[in-house]
This record gives sequence, structure tokens and C-alpha cells, in this order.
Amino acid sequence: MKKSIFFIICFILFCELKVFAYDKVLDNISGRWAEKTSERVVMDIYPYNKNEYKIFITWREDNLAQKDIYRFTAIPDNRGTLNYTNGIHIYRYYKNRNKFEDKVDYTDGTGILKFDNNNLIWIDNKDKTTNYFIRANKDLLKDTTIKNNLFSITLPEELKGFYEIKTEKNKISVFHNESKKSGFGGFAFGIKAYKKPADHATLPGSIKLGELVDKHNKLYDIVLKYPTDVQHDYTKNSKAPESYKLLYDLGEIVTIKGRNGSIYFKSQGTKGENLYKDILHKHIKAITEKWTSDKLENENMSYMYNILAQGLDNKKVLNKIGYIYYDINKDGIDELLIGEIANGNWKGVIYDIYTMVNRQPKHVISGGSRNRYYVCDDAFICNEYSSGALESGVRVSILIENSTELYPQVSFKYDGYTNPKKPWFLSYSSEINEDKWENITEEKYKERKQVFEKYERFNFIPLIKVLKDIQ
Repeated sequence: MKKSIFFIICFILFCELKVFAYDKVLDNISGRWAEKTSERVVMDIYPYNKNEYKIFITWREDNLAQKDIYRFTAIPDNRGTLNYTNGIHIYRYYKNRNKFEDKVDYTDGTGILKFDNNNLIWIDNKDKTTNYFIRANKDLLKDTTIKNNLFSITLPEELKGFYEIKTEKNKISVFHNESKKSGFGGFAFGIKAYKKPADHATLPGSIKLGELVDKHNKLYDIVLKYPTDVQHDYTKNSKAPESYKLLYDLGEIVTIKGRNGSIYFKSQGTKGENLYKDILHKHIKAITEKWTSDKLENENMSYMYNILAQGLDNKKVLNKIGYIYYDINKDGIDELLIGEIANGNWKGVIYDIYTMVNRQPKHVISGGSRNRYYVCDDAFICNEYSSGALESGVRVSILIENSTELYPQVSFKYDGYTNPKKPWFLSYSSEINEDKWENITEEKYKERKQVFEKYERFNFIPLIKVLKDIQ
């Protein structure tokens, strides 16, 4: 028996070491690669989101009459292999150096990228080809750098001819030249530096990418700006041109560097693991010291931690309560959600929400057994409440950026006390009061309510893991 346990433990450790090794390999995959035989084909790999990579592949010569262009988003598996199922192949025909026409061959390519003896192997299932790449030498790194006073951005050389640039003191804007010349704006994305979070927080299409410190030690938020309306010629085609999509997709993966004594810190001020450590430590302290419900509420924490801790030792209760980082309002900055590790309808229930306000963590709301919170439909906060056997409801809100305010969007109520025969109510008011409720049919109630019933069933990380990290 002991021998079997020993082998199981060894196997688990071996698997964990393999995953760690694969992660280290992927840490070095970003950048430019060149086809091994002639180095005429180059591959650019950009990290994207938390676990994805954007890949662009093309011929590097400028004097060709035709080029093949491939692009796709790849996701790594636990073996360190990048897999894609959305490969796009484009034929580009050049009339002259700056004028060309694109023809899409397909948009459903599949394949993989994997390492083998310092080679990066690209296997494309659609074209049934295998190509070997090596790390590109400096002579092939001919990307275009755009500068302003504070920072620079780097655009792939193969996109030259697609875009126009507007530079300002603290902003760089990238436009799709064809769409702009057609009179449709052509704005693809912009990168702008803001001194105060409040200056960009509620602007639509804004995502914080990181922070920059200038030579005078002033701190800026570096923010990605996306268009809020259609910027291409939709009268000819409802779909954006592939070249516009290429530029648009570069927004979140563009390389940014500080200038004139400024230093850019990618992802700083956006990732939960760097923002909420003290909050998690406070929750562990409250739970292990068995704070009373009153004390928890006085400290803006849910009383549920006291209830969940009843009859359990610290280890068990810290395995029952967990956390996750999640960007609810899609501003690029993680929120901290703390809740119960449960199954069924209770899976994903949130007892405390924290967000960042003016670069400081702040408490948003606490929940309880009859006043539960969930993230629903990816970007909304749903509050399920019950006021008795014949009254219950759901309030759907959004979290205002750089604020602890929840702004109501719609509310549903089943109220058998007010109207036993027709107990279904709906309200679009930002103020929850009896005068704003609309009495509706059961069919309409179910139809409207089901839109917001897609709850995020989070796999919370047990707080016991945080305790182990700080011991």
C-alpha cells in the first residue's frame, strides 16, 4: 500500500514538473521566427489575453507579385503544444509596392505549433504541410516603430501600407487607410496615456493595458482605445476587410515601450494577483480567528464566513471558501470575487466583490444566504434575493468602472403578496420601488428573465492555497 502511494505521489510530481517545463518553454515563444531553410518566411507570435497567442505568417520580401498570409489564434495545451482551429489564409496580389488586393482562400484552417530541438514546427492540417522555424536573427526584425513624447508602439512590417498614423503628445492612433479614404473613419485602435483613472474609466471602448512612469516619476495608465461604431465601408460589405481586422486585432498585442526616460510596465495595475493580496490576507485572518457576524459586517465582509466556519477547523473552512480574479466590467482590470466552493445552484455564488478605484482596492458589495450574488452573461452582476415564501427576485446590474457603484439594468420579481393571481413583475428603473414595477404575464416574465440566467459557475481557488503561500 505504501509503495503504491509512493508511486502515485512520484507520478503527480512528475506531471507537475512537466507542466512547469512546458510553461517555461511558452514563456520564450513570443517574437519573430524565420523558416529554417531560407528564412524567407517569417512568423510573428504575440501573447494575447491570459492563455492565447496571435500568430501572423507571411513572406518577408517586398518585391513579390503575390504573397501568402496566414493568421490565427492558438491556445496551448498541457503538453506545451499550441493548437488552432480558426486559421485564415489570404492571397495578396500586388499591383505595385503600396497597392494590392487581398483574396481570402479559407477561414477554417486547423493545425499546431510545437517545439523540437530548438525548432518551432508548424503543422497545418488544411494545407497538409509541415514547416520548421528558428528564432529570427536581428536582420529580420524590421518592424515599424511609431513614437510620441512618452512611449512608442511597434507594428509588424508586413502591415505597412495598410495604415495611417496620428501621433499626439500622449496618444497614438492607428487608422485603416482604405476605410478612411472611403469616408468611414477607419479608426482601428489607439493607445493613450492618462494621469488619472477617472479620466478614462467610463469612456466606452477603453481597456487598461498597464502603467507608465515618466522621468519625473509621474504615473500614467496606458489605455487601449477601440472604436465604438463601424469604421469600415459597410455599404459594400457588412464584414470588415481582412486588413482592417488585422489592425484591430493588434490593439491588445502591440508592443509598447517607454521613451525619453519613461518606463512602461505591461499589465501593471490590471492583474488581480498584484492588486488584492492584502484583501485576501484579511479574509483569511477573519475566518481563522472566527470573527463574529457583526464584526464581519462592520469590516464590510459577508457574515456567511462565520456561518460556514461553524463546526469546522481552519483547514476545512479555508477549503470551503475560495476566490477568483475576473474582469466583470471589461475595463482591463480584474475584480476580486470571494465565494463558497459549492455545487449545483450554489456553484459560483459570490459573498464579496472588490474592485479598483483610483488604483486602490475597494469593497463593492456583500451577499448572504437569501441575498446571493452571481456574475451572469459574462459582464453583469445578478443579485438573487428572497423576502419570504411568496416573494423573490433578481436584480441585474453593471459595475461602473473606477467605482463601487452597481447601476441597475433590469429587475424581475415574483410577488404573491402584492398580486396572488398574477405575481410576475418587471422593472427597468434605476430605483427599486413599488411605483416602478410593471405587472406582466408569466410567459413574458420567463422570456425576459432567461436572458440573464447564464451564470458563471466559477471554480474558486481555495483560500487554503493563499495561506500556504504566506506561511
